[in-house]
Amino acid sequence: MPTQTAEKLVIDGYDLAAEKSRYHFPDITGHGVTLNRGTAVVKVRGDMENTRYQQARASHNARMFVTTHDDDSPDLELGYPVAGSYVSCSEGVYYDAMLGCAQKLFDENMPAFRDAVASLLEHGLLLRREINTDDFLLQGENVSDVKTPQDLAELLHTATNERFPAREGWKVFICNSGTESNEAAIKLAMLVKWRKLEEKYGRRNVERLMEQLGIKKNELLESRDKTMAEPVYKDYPMFLVATVGCFHGRTLGALNLTQSKKAHQIGYQKFHYVKHIEYNKDPQALRALIDPRPLDEILDGEGGVARVLERGKIPADLCAAFCAEGFQGEGGYVPGDPAWFHGIGKAAKEFGIMLVADEVQSMGRTGKLYSWEHFDCAPDAIAMAKCAFLGLMVARGEYSRYLHSGWHSNTFGGGKLFDVNVSYATFDALLNQHSPHLGELGHLENEVVKGKYLRSLVEQLAAKHKDIIVSIQGRGVMNSLEVKRRADVCRVGWRRGLKMLGAGVAGETARIRLLHMADATTKEIEDFAKALEDVCYGVERGE
Repeated sequence: MPTQTAEKLVIDGYDLAAEKSRYHFPDITGHGVTLNRGTAVVKVRGDMENTRYQQARASHNARMFVTTHDDDSPDLELGYPVAGSYVSCSEGVYYDAMLGCAQKLFDENMPAFRDAVASLLEHGLLLRREINTDDFLLQGENVSDVKTPQDLAELLHTATNERFPAREGWKVFICNSGTESNEAAIKLAMLVKWRKLEEKYGRRNVERLMEQLGIKKNELLESRDKTMAEPVYKDYPMFLVATVGCFHGRTLGALNLTQSKKAHQIGYQKFHYVKHIEYNKDPQALRALIDPRPLDEILDGEGGVARVLERGKIPADLCAAFCAEGFQGEGGYVPGDPAWFHGIGKAAKEFGIMLVADEVQSMGRTGKLYSWEHFDCAPDAIAMAKCAFLGLMVARGEYSRYLHSGWHSNTFGGGKLFDVNVSYATFDALLNQHSPHLGELGHLENEVVKGKYLRSLVEQLAAKHKDIIVSIQGRGVMNSLEVKRRADVCRVGWRRGLKMLGAGVAGETARIRLLHMADATTKEIEDFAKALEDVCYGVERGE
């Protein structure tokens, strides 16, 4: 057990011991079991791999395609109480440090969530689904407590503009997942860059570009669709740059950026115009890829644009976007280096390259709304999902003038009122509300305090269990635990009541993601540390 406790501990002026006197959490009951966040104890009484669990696995595998499960994936029983990071099951109570791979930011019993659901239920809108890309949604009479997609967009515009002021504010595209939010950002970047190219150099130079690269028009669509005078080509040489180890999703567009594991890539067609640079290494790496000459000068030069590409360079006028996670997720839970982001951001702004921030896992977890706030590097588009409860892509409003009707769309984005209202409640709680047990401490401030406390406790454990724990690093309540024998740590952890998930590739040392709620309690941080030490003892004994 950690030698340091909260009995006399103050972090950033916040008294952690005093917080415990404010624990007045409601009892959560289900299946005859009662769980209270303020008094819960992590204790597994039985076998976390019992016969019922094995039967559930067999049923799943018999009728569902393989995804990312491995042999030691946990079995989760539905219907038992959940309170904060504590989860009940038939075998006892375990601690969830995985949080649905970053889906959960607040206790699902939070009053704001329950109020949102109650309002939808009262007005008969709980299961209402429309197509927000074809219909404009507005509140009917006496339905002011139900939020529309515009309300969510206004909240995001205000919050984002406060952090990254934009000349024309920020606009929102609502979708369904992290990969789709990145997909929307990729399409936005490509289309904006293409339209700017035509605007800057004229149609004739664009035609010369396509001729030099051997890219022909799409004659099938040219003959069938006369609704737009603009020609359509079979390909567009709009370059994207991402980072080694990144993960931006598994749909084919986003997958061209993803570069973390072989399993993501085998068998799938790739874009021609994507490059990757090392994360957190050379701040001049993006600049080194760029040929800064104007496109018309390149076209007039010996060998034209093809010669530039053969040299491994990208004409600045063809580089649409640089995409990066402010806290690299699947690549190993690595916090971004401010100095590296500063150098990358400076080059991107100089050459007119759109900066796309992938905040799918990191939004609302690092003590800031966006992890990119830790850098002197303002993004131009931001992709979110997971704890946002739906997919969200926000981008500078000035890009609207380059978009045509139909540039991107979907069926469910913004049309599922349940998703919109829970998402609104999440952002509103994160930015504007205070949890009673935290006193006057805001949720983002709490993340900073609890993150520091967590790291101090784990560092003490590392000194005692040097053959297991190597290090911990992170920001706020998003942290990376580097360990030896990762498979054993996760396996023993689940059996002893600590649910964890790895990140990055396996090796002599490997990383585990550690996630906690935005309103994490002192007790939860301490209980996690106790459970982790118990796991260390189990691994050391060879369980």
